[in-house]
Amino acid sequence: MRRKECERDEAFAWEVLKQSVYATVSMAGPDGTPYATPVNVVGDEVYQTLYFHCAGAGERWELLKNGAPVCVTAVSTATLIPNEFTTAYRSAMFKGRAEVVTDEGEKMKAMLLLCTAFDPKGMGRFNEAMSRCTAQVIRIVPEVITGKEHEMKQIPKSHSCKSE
Repeated sequence: MRRKECERDEAFAWEVLKQSVYATVSMAGPDGTPYATPVNVVGDEVYQTLYFHCAGAGERWELLKNGAPVCVTAVSTATLIPNEFTTAYRSAMFKGRAEVVTDEGEKMKAMLLLCTAFDPKGMGRFNEAMSRCTAQVIRIVPEVITGKEHEMKQIPKSHSCKSE
C-alpha cells in the first residue's frame, strides 16, 4: 500500500465488511474482460471466510463456478471533505478464489449468516424460505486482507489540490 499512514489491520477490514451495506466482487472473464458486481456478503471471522449467494445461471455464475480469482471490496464510510478535494473513508479489500459451496450444512450456515445480517426481522420465516431456495453460495477464503482509512486529520497539506 502506497500510503502507509492509511493502512489498517485485518481486524479493521473485517469490521468494515461487517458495517458495510454491500460489497463489490470483481473478477475477469476468460478473455480478460473485467466484471464487477455488488453483492450482499458476510464474513465468518472464526473461519476467515466470506460468503455471498447468487443464481446458478448468468454471467456472474459462469465466471465464479470454476474457481475464479476474485477481489471483494467493501466501504463502510465515505464522506466528502469540503474544500479539500478528497474523501474520508473506511474500506477493506479481500483477495482470494471463489469456491462453490457444495456441502449442504455449510450452505445452510452461510445462508443463516447472510439472512441474519441482512434481514434479522425476517428470521421467523428462515426455514420456509430455505425450503424453496435455489441460490448458490460462494465461499472465498481470502489470501490477502487489507484495510484502509482516510480521515480528515491524516490529509497532508501537500496532498490537497486546493489553491492556497
